[in-house]
Amino acid sequence: MRRGGRRLYVGGHTASRAPHSAIPFRRESKPGGVRQHCSFRSRAGVKRERRACGAHAAGIDTRPAFMVNNRSMSELVRPFKGLLYNGKYAADIAGKVCPPFDIIPDPRPYYDRDPLNAIRLELPLAAVGEDVYGTAKETLDAWLAEGVLCLDSRESVYIYEQAFTLGGKVRRRRGVIALVRLGPGRILTHEETRRAAREDRRRLIKRLGVLTSLVFSMYEDRSKEIERLIDAAPKELLYDFTDELSIGNKFYRVSDPAAIGTLASAMKDKKLYVADGHHRLSVALDLKLPYAAMYLTDMRGDGIAILPYHRTARLKAGMAADRVLDVLSPYFDIAPAEYAPGAVCERLIEGISSAPGLSFFLYFKGEKPGVFRLTQKKAIDFDPESHPALRALKVSVVHRGVLKRLLGVDDDAISYFNDADEAAGVVDAGAADLAVFVPATSVEEVKTIADNGLFMPPKSTYFYPKILTGLVFHRYV
Repeated sequence: MRRGGRRLYVGGHTASRAPHSAIPFRRESKPGGVRQHCSFRSRAGVKRERRACGAHAAGIDTRPAFMVNNRSMSELVRPFKGLLYNGKYAADIAGKVCPPFDIIPDPRPYYDRDPLNAIRLELPLAAVGEDVYGTAKETLDAWLAEGVLCLDSRESVYIYEQAFTLGGKVRRRRGVIALVRLGPGRILTHEETRRAAREDRRRLIKRLGVLTSLVFSMYEDRSKEIERLIDAAPKELLYDFTDELSIGNKFYRVSDPAAIGTLASAMKDKKLYVADGHHRLSVALDLKLPYAAMYLTDMRGDGIAILPYHRTARLKAGMAADRVLDVLSPYFDIAPAEYAPGAVCERLIEGISSAPGLSFFLYFKGEKPGVFRLTQKKAIDFDPESHPALRALKVSVVHRGVLKRLLGVDDDAISYFNDADEAAGVVDAGAADLAVFVPATSVEEVKTIADNGLFMPPKSTYFYPKILTGLVFHRYV
């Protein structure tokens, strides 16, 4: 079923969502916890056969670390031998990829899709007698031994292109996958990591010696020089497929040293703004890795899309709809709005996201009218000690100014939803008192926050589409 033109991941199945929605995120489990066991034909998903690759081809680089790639460790961007699905195992790559771990509500559909799906490394389910990390390591070792995964034969960078429809418009995002030297000052973040998720990724990555997913970063290139270099580079098409969200995916290899050198030179002075993968980056830094694989794309490109996370809230006693509107009226012009699921809701979100000032919607259960548009007319005095850029950030005004400062909502009474209709449904079901439909954060806001070394409130950005896991892995040991 389709609504509003875009389908979204729901544990590997597709579900209809309006285009302003996004993929639901996974509820976190405790680090090291045992996730539900899923039976399959072997823990590794392959039958035991003769070794298909030698040590080098199987992803084991026997050279000392300082000799890897035979290059100076001062290089900022460089090629690498990616760990790829090998030969016949690369067929039907669409069945072997999965989203990154933190947006998968249930990994089991991906287990069912293909016994060699990358989910077994990205979000493993514990085999009997194992923890999840031990199960993932056993799977990786078997896949390397059997030749399911092998190191690329050539030092390369990879070009990843996604074509998708958003708001009725076909868009394309293209980026370079390469190793990026880690260090202070050049790689800028906008999101504070969560301890539980960080510890989960640390234990997995350290156990595997593999970064299973890529860090998604953006650079600024108003001249479009890098885009022209990507166009001109000799590329070998490895994959061309349509995924479960009807997104077109093309994955190329570039092995020409001159083309790689030109690309690396064009990127050497660029600041990198992390869009997704803050936890993976944090782990790479904690492990003191000199390099990490990143997907690098132009922040001014047409394919950069940031979707909002909407909120629901449980209010304190006595805060009925009339009281909420009275409290907010000194700061906002308030007008009733017409709401309906699907296309109507989509237009509401698009309207507030494109508005020059701050506007958002409140949704109440059983009220007539039940939806109100609020447009800011006066600043809210909240977090006076915080940076002006944070106090000006639209999602921060809603989250910290409206919900926390004016309405007194506790952190544990706030929930987050990519789908505004889903948030409204939670209110209708009585599980929350109101829903707040927020505007999307702009890429300029992300850049400003990162440039100032600040962190946005929780769930402020949802970059769409996600970088699929399984196209290439970075084996760092």
